[in-house]
Amino acid sequence: MKKKPPASSGSANQEFLYGVNPLLEALRAGDRVPSEIILAEGARDERLRELIDLAGIRNIIVKRVPRTTIDRAVGNTHHQGVMARIARAHYADVDDLMSAISTRVGTKNEPLLVVLDGVEDPRNLGAILRTAECAGVDGVFIPERRAAGLTDAVAKAAAGAVEHVPVARATNLNRLIEQLKERNVWVVGTVASASMNYTDWDWTRPSAVVLGGEGAGLHRLVRENCDVLVQIPVLGKIQSLNVSVAAGIVLFEALRQRTIAGLNADRTK
Repeated sequence: MKKKPPASSGSANQEFLYGVNPLLEALRAGDRVPSEIILAEGARDERLRELIDLAGIRNIIVKRVPRTTIDRAVGNTHHQGVMARIARAHYADVDDLMSAISTRVGTKNEPLLVVLDGVEDPRNLGAILRTAECAGVDGVFIPERRAAGLTDAVAKAAAGAVEHVPVARATNLNRLIEQLKERNVWVVGTVASASMNYTDWDWTRPSAVVLGGEGAGLHRLVRENCDVLVQIPVLGKIQSLNVSVAAGIVLFEALRQRTIAGLNADRTK
């Protein structure tokens, strides 16, 4: 899967990546390798040893600074004592991702996708990407406008998933949905008022889960263009779930059904 490369290697096209897992996955993937890694003096996380070892293998400089220096650089204290300046995360090319999807339809590795209709909270997007990677999702589509993108905050919340899950930006979600349908992918929207339970859908089919943004949910045209709508039943007084929680529930139901059916077994090897 090709990703669009950064326009240049200058600082404008770089960001601070922080947190142990995001940096470990960046080094393991090898697509975004920093020139140096900065550790807080006194940081003692056991996983830092693996990070230092990987940095040594890749000839990356590791230096120590006061923890307050990292606090100021990243703008918070949730960095686990490590950061690096690194190229911004790359977006997958929409056409390339569509081509990859087409080759999997009708095989033992039916595509499973996520389409996000205006998720704006970076922490939600990061959590969804983390869940998507764990559930074996083949790609995530997000809108170009009025939605969170691949920022450093998203990378931190995703705990390294941005290095492994292709994320593509679509200029028009409704056109994207039509393209998925043309490739025989079922488009399944999640709506609280739907009559079908999410467990009743056959997730062994090639499927794209469409999740709405915080508060507004799915836009009307997006909802109407879905092949089917499903709901997650709730019993409490609050009638809706956080979008990242809803993503986890639906995607792991899809994984459960596919595992029982013997699909995607080669992905775990």
